[in-house]
Amino acid sequence: GTENVIRACCVLSIPYLLYTSSIAAVGPNTSCEPLLRGNEDTQYSGEVELPYGKTKAMAEKIVLEANGKKLSNGGTLRTCIIRANTIYGEKAAFLQELYLHARARNGVLNYLEPEDTERNHTYVGNVAWMHVLAARNLQLQPELLAGQVYYCYDDTPSRKGFLVRHQLLSSADPSVRLGSHIPYWKMWLLIQLHRIISFILLPFWRPQPFLSVPLLNTIVTSFSFETDKASRHFGYKPLFTWQES
Repeated sequence: GTENVIRACCVLSIPYLLYTSSIAAVGPNTSCEPLLRGNEDTQYSGEVELPYGKTKAMAEKIVLEANGKKLSNGGTLRTCIIRANTIYGEKAAFLQELYLHARARNGVLNYLEPEDTERNHTYVGNVAWMHVLAARNLQLQPELLAGQVYYCYDDTPSRKGFLVRHQLLSSADPSVRLGSHIPYWKMWLLIQLHRIISFILLPFWRPQPFLSVPLLNTIVTSFSFETDKASRHFGYKPLFTWQES
């Protein structure tokens, strides 16, 4: 799909391409190494494990290699990338699912991440605003933005993901309270048990998808960043504060 977009830009002489990627293109990786308060220049080794992250990493490579390509009208294609992280908003599906799950358990919100994990969250309105500014300035300052990668960020606290989710949900419904930590080994056993049951029942019934071990490892591994690159390069400032979000 990304290759087709690049091809279309070259044929139709569209000179600017802003690609929305994901932090999944970087990590966490197969060795589950934590990344604490990194930035766009931080080297993070290891192979990306989840299929979504692999496809995003491939797409990023294609987009960056396309920067500087010749267009059919003789012009030059300029590309840059924005890496979105966990995006929340009023209609965020994962928040709605968490809320319904908590309500089904008498308002208790259990969590999987260990106490020492850390995640970045960004409000959807700020993500959209960053895209608008980047698209505008890619045209005004192509020599600065072309070939660059930017993480999405705002002033949502960089903290344990379950605490952020609890604060978001409890602000809408004060009866939602934080429950207990689900141990890694218990989830790992549930995943293996689900795989065995799914294999046995496969000829007769296909059970609903469940967590995979790579996804479990991603959830329990810290991956956070601290950057002001978008602010320095194209004057980005969040439109919405943490309180408004």
